[in-house]
Amino acid sequence: MKVINIFSKHSKKIISYFVFILLLLSFCSPTFGGSPYSWYTFNIPPFGSESGEGIGYELANAYIESGFKNNIILTNAARWKNDMQDSKNIKFCSTGSWKLPETSHRVYSNSIINTVDYGVAVRPELYKQLSNNGKKRIVSILDVIKATKSAGNLLILDGRPLFGKMSEIIEKRKREQGTNVSYMTASEGPISMLKMASIPNRNIDSVLIFPEEFHIFTQEQPNHTLEYMMLLEGNNFAPIRASCPNTKAGRMIISEINNMLDEGLRGKAFKLFLDALPNLAEIREQAIFNQLCIKDNSCSDPLTDLISGNDN
Repeated sequence: MKVINIFSKHSKKIISYFVFILLLLSFCSPTFGGSPYSWYTFNIPPFGSESGEGIGYELANAYIESGFKNNIILTNAARWKNDMQDSKNIKFCSTGSWKLPETSHRVYSNSIINTVDYGVAVRPELYKQLSNNGKKRIVSILDVIKATKSAGNLLILDGRPLFGKMSEIIEKRKREQGTNVSYMTASEGPISMLKMASIPNRNIDSVLIFPEEFHIFTQEQPNHTLEYMMLLEGNNFAPIRASCPNTKAGRMIISEINNMLDEGLRGKAFKLFLDALPNLAEIREQAIFNQLCIKDNSCSDPLTDLISGNDN
């Protein structure tokens, strides 16, 4: 009987110990666990690519190293927009994305980086026309759209938002008779579109892109003949923010990401972004200027703030 009693006492101690450990783990920092959400990143260089490199992967790996471990899913812009606006889809966080309308079911981090607005890549003949034989580097989107009536298509990445006045102009003018504005879902995003525009027999004369995308394309295809032009209406930017479902776990993850951004992750991401930009003083200066609003948390989200302003 004594042996049995001793064994019983030891068993109770062991059970109590394991109960204590389980309780301790349940209240521990998320560093000791994983994330219930997978990580979306754009299949758009410099944010992501099939090679597993880019700003999005750097962010995802930082989140994972901090304890929020889960799969990284490479996604195109159309799928990203659809899934972000689907209130029933609470299976993923986005490493970095614009703040979209109709996403009250999601929570966003503070700004990571602020993008520089769109420019346009054009074929040589159209470049001569729009730039007055190389004398101008800045052109209006109105002139680009007008040129599609006599030249090839203007190609835009399907599902990727446009901002401010440029968005209004494109939405209005693309419906005019004779205008040729086309949307494309591409495996490599803008890089695929630029490759298509480089093929002579394709009916594409211009591609709406961000400046860093043209720079990356030039590194991959140094012998291409396309030219990059800034757009007169390209003075808007939208913050890139991490996003998770608006749940207890999602809010906790975003709170920790905000801490990581303030502790150096934002600076690392912005350096990668600067490194990807073309060596044009106007663009690089604009990128640095766009970051200033982060200091006082006054960065505007053009896709949602405009709607909020219209409601008032």
